[in-house]
Amino acid sequence: MSDYAALIAAWNSTIQPPAGVTGTGLSTSMTTAQKLAALDSWTITGVIPTTIMTSGAAIVNCIEWSEFNALTAAQQTNILQLCAIAGSADVLLAGSTNAALLTDGMVVAYFSSTTITRANMIALAQASVTPWWRASTANGGGGLSSPVSGSDLVAAGGLT
Repeated sequence: MSDYAALIAAWNSTIQPPAGVTGTGLSTSMTTAQKLAALDSWTITGVIPTTIMTSGAAIVNCIEWSEFNALTAAQQTNILQLCAIAGSADVLLAGSTNAALLTDGMVVAYFSSTTITRANMIALAQASVTPWWRASTANGGGGLSSPVSGSDLVAAGGLT
């Protein structure tokens, strides 16, 4: 079951779209379907999302040369092999809740928090565009698992 507090607040807010959100604001002249379409197109940038999909190329381009050069040969190989994983557009999972997974775990283990590489990785994450509905409520989003539907409006108390 979803927590609809953020949806209710955004739907009823006099500030449209909510602060930190990009997109078309909701208005009383819109139909419910138009409001849903507008809300589902809202985005948030500038925060480190819970989860992002990125490419090996994007990751390798965040790595500062002197910091990479200071790694052991095995660590360098691990990073390069990770960034060369073939698949669906070479997509790798990252984000603030994925530090235990390979991509984030390796970056955290190999580069200290004060490195240029880590700063670049943070900037990469903050530059990502996250749909409002998926962004965590802590980051100003809806904290939902899918785009908002009519069923969500009913479950949230009959929003129209």
